[in-house]
Amino acid sequence: MSLLICPQRQSVLDATGPVLVTGGPGSGKTTIALAKAQRIIEAGLSPGETVLFLSFSRAAVARVVEASKMQLPKALQSKLSIQTFHSFFWEILKAYGYLLGAPKRLRLLLPHDEAALRHPFESLGLDWEAERDRLFREEGLVAFDLFSAKAHALLTGSARLRTLFSDRHPMIVVDEAQDTADDQWQCVRLLSDGTQLLCLADLDQQIYDFRPGVSSERVTHIMEALQPLRVDLQGQNHRSPNSEIVAFANDMLLGTPRGAAYQGVSRLNFRANADMRDATIRSAIGVAIRNAKAAAAPHDIKSLAVLATWGRGVNIISRALTGDGTNKTIPHRVMIDEASVLLSSRMIAFLMEPRQPQTTELLDLAEALELAAVVFRARGGNGNLTQAQRLALSATQSRAGTAPRANGIAAKLLGALRTLRAHAFSGEPKRDWIEARRILREAGANPIENIAKDAEQLVAFQRGQRIASSFADVWQTHGSYHNARVVLDAALAEDQLLSGGNDLHGIHVMTVHKSKGKEFDAVIIFDDPNSSPLIFCPEGAPYLRCRRLIRVGITRARHHVLMLTDMYKPSDLLNGHRL
Repeated sequence: MSLLICPQRQSVLDATGPVLVTGGPGSGKTTIALAKAQRIIEAGLSPGETVLFLSFSRAAVARVVEASKMQLPKALQSKLSIQTFHSFFWEILKAYGYLLGAPKRLRLLLPHDEAALRHPFESLGLDWEAERDRLFREEGLVAFDLFSAKAHALLTGSARLRTLFSDRHPMIVVDEAQDTADDQWQCVRLLSDGTQLLCLADLDQQIYDFRPGVSSERVTHIMEALQPLRVDLQGQNHRSPNSEIVAFANDMLLGTPRGAAYQGVSRLNFRANADMRDATIRSAIGVAIRNAKAAAAPHDIKSLAVLATWGRGVNIISRALTGDGTNKTIPHRVMIDEASVLLSSRMIAFLMEPRQPQTTELLDLAEALELAAVVFRARGGNGNLTQAQRLALSATQSRAGTAPRANGIAAKLLGALRTLRAHAFSGEPKRDWIEARRILREAGANPIENIAKDAEQLVAFQRGQRIASSFADVWQTHGSYHNARVVLDAALAEDQLLSGGNDLHGIHVMTVHKSKGKEFDAVIIFDDPNSSPLIFCPEGAPYLRCRRLIRVGITRARHHVLMLTDMYKPSDLLNGHRL
């Protein structure tokens, strides 16, 4: 985005104290923040100093990284540190967590592993928060939800640490400041005494106020604590300037339909019958792409997102695009962070590892059963926890040398392990992953088949190259997928904390919540009363929370938005709109 210097933007560039920039999607908040960062860097930084840009999601970090490459000279880019809050707080904890009584060497407790520990713990009525803190102090395991609280405790208790980090970062940019939780906000507030703070906010995009510690009054807190220069860029739109996408989004937010069409917005209806609905979902891809291409001409388009309000809707969209075997699969990526999916993927990684010899195959089986039990523990609920207990009992029996009962789950799983022992993998990670998953799926036991289906959602080798390249490196070194689970966990941990390069090209399917911070050439909003209702939570009229979420989804689009709605039961939020 080219930067037009108006008096408002100039005041941001000239400010020497804290600044709060507010504005809607595409108003230029990120652009002016990067211009301010460039000015700070060009003024001269000492060795080891960088401008710190903090955002919530890896996708948002990727967006800022891409923008910085276009806006800042290459020689300056190394002086801009773009991180998620989690990665910044992890940096603090790794170095200084021992000051809180934890072991010097800390390890991540990834969300899916935490879920597997938490659900059975809470089912017994025990205090998980106390247990999580014990894991930190005694075992050095750090759950993601502890990052900000522990970093806050460190910064509160040590003026030296505050000075160290504020000196290291002469300016800190806080993206999506309206959604900061209490500990996150307090951390940057503590650092503001020694560094310049630039907060970017859009109150109409506050969709995480249901999370603990996230306050609808955060901008007020920022104003009271920092007394910053306030610059409002509301009304400016540089993301989709040649369309009326933002106007439609604002009318949806305010419930003020104008009763006429919007440039860059269309509507396609589907019938509730599953086959006809799925056919329309597939057709909608082509319609949205054609409309976006026409709007973007002479430039090409590279990305499209199909958004649902519930995970159930994401599954329906993905199945429709995958097809039923009679029609061609439409390649797409499903963005997930389900604990059971990641743990199921760990099971597939285990199956890719070299198998133990026949003489110790019961130990191999015990390990497989324990991994399966962890998947069901992570899902929670009485039925899943009962299944987890059965699998864990079978694992104990196998470890004790007891052969599994014929035709039981353990026997079926043992059969899959024997098949894998004789199987020769190719060394091509994607192909071998699919093959291991197929063998598990065909084992003939419902719980095991269920795990294989779960693992399909990872789309690990389509989302990016990190996992695939790590597996390829292991193969080249060992001629096998030695320690594949360790490799997978390391790649997932890196993805959770550090990844800023998630590829957003192609077709993506996700919830609207997960789309925040991302941009696409075209966006399809799926409005299905049964799986993806626009009024997605219990809320009375005028449905402000639901309207905020839909505005976020709409404003992800650069060139075109298509509302894909039930022909006979469209959402009440669309009443009065003529699209």
